[in-house]
Amino acid sequence: MRPVLIYPPLTDPTCGYHSLCYLDSYARAHGQAAATIIDANIEAFHHSYTDVSYDWLIRQASDASAFADRMSPVAAAAMRLRAGQVSPEQTAEAVRVLQDPVRFYDYSQYQHAVETVTGWMNTLGAAGLPGQFHNGFEFQPYDRFNLSSVRDLTDEAMLARLSNPFTPYYSEELIPRLVAGGHDVVGINVTFVSQLPFALWMARLIRRALPHAFLVAGGTEVADVWKYATDQDMVFQIFDVFDALVVGEGETAYVEILDALDAGRMPSGHPNVRLHPRHGIGRALPMFKYEQLAALPTPDYSTLPWEKYLSPEPFVYYSPTRGCYWNKCTFCDYGLNGDSPTSPWRQDPVDKMVSDVGAISKFAKFIYFSVDVLAPATILKFAERVVESGLDFRWGAEIRLEKYWSVERCRTLKRSGCVSVSVGFESANQRILNLINKGTTPAQVSQTIDAMTQAGIGVQMMGFTGFPSETAAEAMESINFLREHRDRWTFGGLGTFMLTAGAIVAKDPERFGLRNLMPYPDHDIARALSFEQVGGTLDDEELTALEEAKAALTNNDLGRPWVGGTDCAHTYLYQDRYGMDIMRVVGPVQPDREARYVLNGTVIRRPESDVMEEYRYHYWYSRTNSDRPGRFAFRRVDGRLYLIPDVLVPLLQLFTVPRGLSAAELALPAMPPSVVQQAWDFLVGRRLVRPEPPRAAVLVGHGLSDEEETG
Repeated sequence: MRPVLIYPPLTDPTCGYHSLCYLDSYARAHGQAAATIIDANIEAFHHSYTDVSYDWLIRQASDASAFADRMSPVAAAAMRLRAGQVSPEQTAEAVRVLQDPVRFYDYSQYQHAVETVTGWMNTLGAAGLPGQFHNGFEFQPYDRFNLSSVRDLTDEAMLARLSNPFTPYYSEELIPRLVAGGHDVVGINVTFVSQLPFALWMARLIRRALPHAFLVAGGTEVADVWKYATDQDMVFQIFDVFDALVVGEGETAYVEILDALDAGRMPSGHPNVRLHPRHGIGRALPMFKYEQLAALPTPDYSTLPWEKYLSPEPFVYYSPTRGCYWNKCTFCDYGLNGDSPTSPWRQDPVDKMVSDVGAISKFAKFIYFSVDVLAPATILKFAERVVESGLDFRWGAEIRLEKYWSVERCRTLKRSGCVSVSVGFESANQRILNLINKGTTPAQVSQTIDAMTQAGIGVQMMGFTGFPSETAAEAMESINFLREHRDRWTFGGLGTFMLTAGAIVAKDPERFGLRNLMPYPDHDIARALSFEQVGGTLDDEELTALEEAKAALTNNDLGRPWVGGTDCAHTYLYQDRYGMDIMRVVGPVQPDREARYVLNGTVIRRPESDVMEEYRYHYWYSRTNSDRPGRFAFRRVDGRLYLIPDVLVPLLQLFTVPRGLSAAELALPAMPPSVVQQAWDFLVGRRLVRPEPPRAAVLVGHGLSDEEETG
């Protein structure tokens, strides 16, 4: 067999994901040929800013009429506000910064590189549904495409439109490569829901080009579609062009597929392999098979295109455990083993973990333990063995906030190379923690994060508001806890509770004061459930106040997968470089009178009020910003919009060339010093102007856009 394994858009471009490496390494260890591994996510991005793709993009983005039924003209105008004036040359320069081992750690250069890449993705997304790419590499179709609807997921025209930004890559690079390779087994790994529509369209293109290939999909998102489908018959309506799905863990299933096809038969014997009904093979199988971790070989990461990722060095994921040893949290619905809230708990022996990381660390300096959670005693033994062995690498992981973690034990973790840990503290209110069955107290949380901080280990805090019956005052306890402990955590924050069908809350709703649980309208894949609270819910004013308070917990606005996102490569690389000083490096920017600044975007005409209202709806735009008087707005290079008073326009125009603040003040009419300082705080703090690059670079934006002024 000539297998190829593909990782589709749209997801993290900063490092390679480990799933395909695990599959291929296991198959090779069991006598199968090595697969060709293609990370189409990163390849499609790089192809998008080539000259040929850019010429194609300009023609495509000008077509505002396509799929007008999916959004109103006002909504389309609001979405197009994010598409700026980033060029392929500026994108290429941003990529060079993100891959440079020196410039990457200059946060001003780093910020601008991320903003540029984000701006490019906004422009690229306009060739699909305007606004479909959020924060660079997040897929956000909003209410224009339903990722849980069979109707939408089988709408070929819509799938084609969403994937349209990557059409040149598919037609010029991916499909010709697959045809030339003569691949007869094609596996597409769909880890995240953001990849699903792109994977479905990619599969259609591959089926047309390779009609006789065995096409199989697997990954967490494929398993979720199977698990949450309200009607199992719908699953193969969505995955109709595939021959089979792997539902659950894939190592032995992948080998079964290859072995069966080698033998000239259909792979019908493995419980995790679901064949398409057209193959006519259907029989009762065990629910799922879970892998024996000790039997898995050390994953080989060398087959991924590390030179393409938007990072200065490899950052690899490693999974020595699966499932959760606690396995009691009432909100959790993870894994595939029926009624249990999480996957069965398994972990590698410590000896194998040390052996694995010893081999992996020869390839990559940074290893992230991509697991639900690591058991405290195991990870401490692992750290002790690493110290004894003298291995030199850096690592991070997600852990539970156990009393086990004394300062001395945390120092052992630090000596072994631990840079940062992520912790799910969930809530700072004891009643809510008891309902969650978290097994912790706020005092214990405080003690543990204090011990980690004393040991020099960064702490990323994760929690949420909105658990059933939580009051506004109880939610504020979590917000205030993070405020009061701000010097003891680095990144993270608070999300919002979402009810999933497998959670204990959903199985025993009366206990939590819920009723009328059901899928959301038009959701054939019930990823989340709607519900009513017996005691009522918070009103709009309370919800708005909570969301604004949560947003104010951090000043970093880059988000995942950039510095500031939880559990992502760049955050850990920065944490490793700057240690406990990290927040001073990435914190609020203050005006520097010794620096020269340059414009970081474009002045445009202020959008109409109905367009701004739509923009606010989609992008959580502050009402205080929209209340500013004036005729103009400023679109930062990443597409973020700022309404500005007219008086700032001539001030901004001064920075079309690099200029110091003192020199700019000389060019201004008489203005009170306090007003000038407020202007600098606003322009510099929100990066409407940015420090001059250390070497020549093409400026982004040239003041007032004539096209937008006249339009």
